Amino acid sequence: MTVTDNTDAEQMRTMKAAMLLEQVKAMGLELDDLVAYKKGGQLPGQITFHDYLPTVRKAAPAGSVGVWNSYWDLLDTGAPNLCACLCDTCLAAPVERGGFQEPCPCLATGSCTCPKRAFGLHVTTCLETYGGIGHKVLAAVVGTDIEEAQRWAKLRAEKRWKRRNRKRADKGRAQFKHTGKSAQEHTRAAASAVFRRAEADPSTGVTRNIALDAPKTHRPKSTARAYTNTQLAELWDTIFTCGLADPELAMLVFWFHLETGARRGGALRITVGDLDLFGQMVQLQEKFDNVALQPMSIQLQRSLIGHALERGDIVLATTGGLGPADVTVDDVVAGRVTLHTDAPVLYYQKRRTVTAADGTTTTVPHPLTRRFYNTLWDRLCAALPWADQIHARPHDLRKTGAQWVERALGYSVAKAWLRHKVDDHTLTYTQATPEQVARAFEALTGRSHPLTQQPGDHDRR
Repeated sequence: MTVTDNTDAEQMRTMKAAMLLEQVKAMGLELDDLVAYKKGGQLPGQITFHDYLPTVRKAAPAGSVGVWNSYWDLLDTGAPNLCACLCDTCLAAPVERGGFQEPCPCLATGSCTCPKRAFGLHVTTCLETYGGIGHKVLAAVVGTDIEEAQRWAKLRAEKRWKRRNRKRADKGRAQFKHTGKSAQEHTRAAASAVFRRAEADPSTGVTRNIALDAPKTHRPKSTARAYTNTQLAELWDTIFTCGLADPELAMLVFWFHLETGARRGGALRITVGDLDLFGQMVQLQEKFDNVALQPMSIQLQRSLIGHALERGDIVLATTGGLGPADVTVDDVVAGRVTLHTDAPVLYYQKRRTVTAADGTTTTVPHPLTRRFYNTLWDRLCAALPWADQIHARPHDLRKTGAQWVERALGYSVAKAWLRHKVDDHTLTYTQATPEQVARAFEALTGRSHPLTQQPGDHDRR
């Protein structure tokens, strides 16, 4: 083959490529579209909300998934068993069974005779339900689609609380005042998480986050309140008299939150390695995975270690012939014991049964779960009418300590004790030091802390 033949072949390939490009453009496509189709089997802009949702779920933080999962499900598949009616008959239908809502009698029979004034949305029959946007192409979803989802999420929350209030009224208990605004906010945030990720993914064809066009509800004023000394004493005494199966665990949880101002997640994540027995500090990992050191009393630390030794398998190694079953807190403090630093600190009294692949069963320690808080405060509210009236909750312990610290030692110290982020320029100059936070701990608990005795503490009086 001559050089001329090679040149002719290359020119022919070039001509074919140009002709192919013209044909692709004539069909309204780009080469990137063909590449995307070859990789994923779909053209850009043809991916539906339902198809893209698993990608978002996989990439989102675990905490966000826990909050938004039900709202993603609502956006995806709608609520086929949820009617918009708030009449007595429809409210009497079971809310959930096996995680799914049961249909009201109208939906079950296929005919509706409910009064029009009972409907919570702009519908006229129980047979009009919400089908979601899972079938819609992601790039074709508009702001009004998100608004409609928000309205149904609000209605779902409203019906749930109306049912709960009916049960509470039957027992003579105080009513909850919930309007469903938080459900609207979560729906918008859940949708925004999807479109924010899709906006950065060329294969979706999404060019902007349309969820931001949906209305943003105004957050209601926080209902957190501080307990009085009398109320704290009554709550403490009631822990041991309200019939709890595990008052020891309840006592430690109550004490831990009141002394440290920790959020619920802080207690659930605390490990043996987070307890500094010599510096009297605890390392808390809370909101947005923020990690901070907080002063705590040696009495509480020793109680927590003793609790973990009794209920958890936290002993890694011992010295001097000491058996794991004989280990005491004094042995831990003296350094005669090495502990599993990644082991949880708080455990249920009853161990959990685990079945192996071969069918054999063993029992293992059962770490504290979020559900325990609901059980504890439900019991406290049922036993104390004033607590039920104000809808007392675990977060109020954090509010109690914060209010006391702020009144006694000022705003900056309270902000540091609460571990809130520094969100204004003035606070970068006036934020409290660790020594001042330790002094707040001393004032709050009446116990000394070594951090206030450190050399170079210029604030020492």
